[in-house]
Amino acid sequence: MSKQQPTSSLDATVAKAAAEVETLDVAPVNARGNRQLYASRKRIHPKRARGDFRQVKWAVMIVTLGIYYLAPWLRWDRGPNAPDQAILIDLPARRFYFFFIEIWPQEVYYITGLLILAAIGLFLFTALLGRVWCGYSCPQTVWVDLFLVVERFFEGDRNARIKLDRTPWTLDKWRRKIAKHAVWLAIGVLTGGAWVFYFADAPTLLSQLVHFDAPFPAYLFIGIFTATTYVLGGFAREQVCTYM
Repeated sequence: MSKQQPTSSLDATVAKAAAEVETLDVAPVNARGNRQLYASRKRIHPKRARGDFRQVKWAVMIVTLGIYYLAPWLRWDRGPNAPDQAILIDLPARRFYFFFIEIWPQEVYYITGLLILAAIGLFLFTALLGRVWCGYSCPQTVWVDLFLVVERFFEGDRNARIKLDRTPWTLDKWRRKIAKHAVWLAIGVLTGGAWVFYFADAPTLLSQLVHFDAPFPAYLFIGIFTATTYVLGGFAREQVCTYM
């Protein structure tokens, strides 16, 4: 018994010391059970940037938007009994026209090849130059930049916008907000209208739209593109890159 007494005392001392040691929760904070499917968005107020790369971005934005909105109005003479729109996706006739190129359904492998080459080119440029596509010519980037131009025009640069959002609702604030959203919606309508012009003769379809004689799918797709452009460019913004 005398030989076991020191051991018992030592065990009691160790147990007492262990009980006094502070234990920490080492469960991983990023465990699957702790992850949220959607993180609450913190609104970002980007400041206007200046510099050479920003000038390049302005140029790319003007060129890409100009091509998108104006391309359906370009004419190309293909002779009698053929459409004279330079770029046309003629679904009823099952034809795709791109200037002097005419693609029939059985030649869809040409488009497949172009899409494959475009994907390879995107991977190559990303590997060599970084995210130049995302930063300069991605449609989401281009339209968000356009929406920010409108936002800065009505509400000012970053500090002015933050101050405006924090102030109570006054007549001036209502005026600025309504004007901004009205222009955003107008951009959405123009975006949807430009899209449907690729599927029909642009001048003819425009006249039909104005006189409410256009086919219902034309109005439907304009409405869809108006809503998506307005939401993605005005509200979702960087969320599109994060979740889509």
